[in-house]
Amino acid sequence: MDDGQEQLPPELVRILDELYREHQRSQAPLSLARLSKRTELRMSTLRRFLTALEEAGIATVALNEDGTGSAILTAAGLKLHG
Repeated sequence: MDDGQEQLPPELVRILDELYREHQRSQAPLSLARLSKRTELRMSTLRRFLTALEEAGIATVALNEDGTGSAILTAAGLKLHG
């Protein structure tokens, strides 16, 4: 990420970094369970940050009826790491 990451909450930086790493590995969405584990964030905290990222157009979040879901960076989100 660029120098702007210092102004972001560390939780948000961890989420963005993990989503970017997953994109580099597989270009596929990352399950919320795995993202929660990798970032060491509680699901409620993770969902709050993901909602903000989705509203900003940085990530796309898919939620299923059973409570599972996944997230992936949008083109705009990928440019943040550019």
